[in-house]
Amino acid sequence: MSRQLPLRRILLLVMAAGLTGCLAFGAAYCARPGTAWYFTAAVASGMFAYHMFIRFLSPAVLWLFFRKRYDYRRRWFQQKPWEPELYRFLRVKRWKANAVTYDPREFSLRLHSLEEVINNMCHAEAVHELTAVFSLASVLFAIPFGAVPVFWLTALAAAAADLSCVAIQRYNRPRLVKISERKRAADP
Repeated sequence: MSRQLPLRRILLLVMAAGLTGCLAFGAAYCARPGTAWYFTAAVASGMFAYHMFIRFLSPAVLWLFFRKRYDYRRRWFQQKPWEPELYRFLRVKRWKANAVTYDPREFSLRLHSLEEVINNMCHAEAVHELTAVFSLASVLFAIPFGAVPVFWLTALAAAAADLSCVAIQRYNRPRLVKISERKRAADP
């Protein structure tokens, strides 16, 4: 029986490998400055580590400010009138089930109340939005290292991956909110 590694462990391993690669290739480049591929490998490894690190930083930052308590009725979390059409165009319904979930238990109605799941969805959305911002901020690494197009491409790819997770939360949450509001209206 094969046992899957939890996503958290995978992210930590990739971050550690990226940091190790960055240090090793950086040291190799310092020892042999004429070898350009050492420099490229050091920067690429460092960016892997950065993109994994921000996946741990974002929830920590949000925990400090919100303590994982959100109000889905706030304007930020409300679905905009144009969003359903966007989600149809992106075919979110087709691919959302194939998305990797950091901790599926957070969205389990067997383990949590409907209100807790809605709150967890708001938290997941906020985490992915902040991570997308941090991903775009990685373009600033182009200032000392150059290769602006490469930094833009990786930043946009990482931000797009996080924004796809935001789309899933914003696509699913209105249905659960309707169910919750119906239940609340039915309970005197």
